[in-house]
Amino acid sequence: MLDFNYTLLIQFLNFIILLILLNLFLFKPVLKALARRRAYMRALSDKVQEEEKQATDLTRTYEDATKERRRPILEQRDTTVKEAQTASMKVIEEARQELAAELGKMKERVKTESGAALQRLSGESDRLSRDVVQKVMGRNA
Repeated sequence: MLDFNYTLLIQFLNFIILLILLNLFLFKPVLKALARRRAYMRALSDKVQEEEKQATDLTRTYEDATKERRRPILEQRDTTVKEAQTASMKVIEEARQELAAELGKMKERVKTESGAALQRLSGESDRLSRDVVQKVMGRNA
């Protein structure tokens, strides 16, 4: 059976002393180190999040600045393209007008040349018909 004597009391006191010493030299320093580590990790996490936010803001600022720098260049390019299109349309229209004028001149020249050729042929046909008549008549006569 169980005997309750003073050794039990000594064992109990030894256990209490052991718990106090373990708490003083082991548990509190380990818990403090874990708390410091947890605080350090939290601080690092906060710093990382802040740095990520700054990086995102810088990226956004860079992209906005890039867009702002590109805008005048793109507008100038669009303006230049429109001016080139306008100039090419003007050149094409001038070429059309020149061709129309040239075509009118050619038609007029063809008309006058055909009229002159018709006059010459008409005169020639009269002469040829007289020659034919004279030869026909000269043979018969």
